[in-house]
Amino acid sequence: MDKLKKLTKVVLNQQGKVLPKEQMMKILGGGSAYCHCWNSSNAIDASNCSQWRSTKLQYRRRLTTKERVGFSRGHLLPPTPCFLKQYTTMIYLFFLIPLLLISCNQDRVKDNSKNEIIEYFIPLSHRVEKDVNEVFEEYWYVPLETRDDALIEELYNIKNIVIYQEDIYIGSGNQLIIWDKYGKIKRYLYKKGEDPQSYFFLGNFTIWPNGDILISSANDITTYSNSFKFIRKWADHENIGYIEAITQFNDSSYIIKNMPIQGQSRYRIINPKSGNLINSYDSIEKANKYISSYTNSFERLEGHILSHGYQGNEILECTMDSTKIRYRINIDNKIPPAGFWAQDGKDYVQIVMEETEKGYIGHIPDYVESKETILLSFKGKRDDLNGIALIDKKDGNARVLENIKFDDNFRWLPKQFFSLDEGWCAMLMYPEDVLKKEEFARRFPGLDEESNPVLFIGKLR
Repeated sequence: MDKLKKLTKVVLNQQGKVLPKEQMMKILGGGSAYCHCWNSSNAIDASNCSQWRSTKLQYRRRLTTKERVGFSRGHLLPPTPCFLKQYTTMIYLFFLIPLLLISCNQDRVKDNSKNEIIEYFIPLSHRVEKDVNEVFEEYWYVPLETRDDALIEELYNIKNIVIYQEDIYIGSGNQLIIWDKYGKIKRYLYKKGEDPQSYFFLGNFTIWPNGDILISSANDITTYSNSFKFIRKWADHENIGYIEAITQFNDSSYIIKNMPIQGQSRYRIINPKSGNLINSYDSIEKANKYISSYTNSFERLEGHILSHGYQGNEILECTMDSTKIRYRINIDNKIPPAGFWAQDGKDYVQIVMEETEKGYIGHIPDYVESKETILLSFKGKRDDLNGIALIDKKDGNARVLENIKFDDNFRWLPKQFFSLDEGWCAMLMYPEDVLKKEEFARRFPGLDEESNPVLFIGKLR
């Protein structure tokens, strides 16, 4: 044992790449064996297995403490143990290192470090029920106060849901309604009109960090202060196109997504103060024969702006000057072929009929992503081609949800949900669904058929 060459401290990166030979030769010069294991948020150092076990106990105590102050178990996963052995020759060490990489990263099934497109396959044949605690690591309900001048309209007429400084902003029809975190109505904005300080209609909206409200309407953007004082209006600036969605891009710009109209750019980045166009990209060469959109089409995750929506099976990452495909969503091999929505020689009715006859699923209207999970909706032209899918990013397993079990008495699946960024989402539980189950409805005293919905807010695991 005294003659054994010892291994120095070796730190292996999370992408699973073996260090260059020259660097390895320097590292393997002597010292003591060292094991460094981690997950996404924590690391444990140990010189031997017994020390690792001792450190693991301390880690679990920290986990328990953090849970008591509001952290969820899904944020802090126990690290995977690594076992390092010493061998007498260097060739054994080079065989050992790939195995160590595998054991330290056994939950990283897909490596996207080379910008390879990840495709997720979602089978329709097997639908499952999931307990709400299997889908969300934390969640709560907010019964929204009902008032005649602040009513939430029917499903699919909700433009967006945003939470800003604990207040809840919901765009319903042409009205923007604000509730506090307990569901008490604070105020509402309704300035639909044709005068310079009004919006033509409420399309989509976003909240700037200082509280300013940016409302998109056709081809203009109107800005109000958080107290609803008019600030400015950019009307068709820089030939902006027909706006589908808007969100903050960074501290000094916002990004808009346009309808797929020929001669326009799909994405534009704009200075919010001057209205100047910073950049535009994804030029549309051929217009879609029919245009339908869902305005809930931006998601923010770990500094990335993700885009999804109608007439598309791809989840895109938006940068300052381009988009790249992050994921391709294949729902049971029913993806429409490339160029389907802009076919020559076919009009709107013919394309819709073909979409129906061939059973294509070409729309991802709702999308939210966390570090480990994706929740998305998909749509075709038949009920059996519509649904909500849950994807485990670690192993690629994807299942269509039959229901979400909220308690032993209440099972429900939303028809629409909204991203709140960073893995959070919101769902509107309408009274007609909640009141069907008396025991569950008792959670919300005073709820009746004329009430505003109950808002469900949850963070994906």
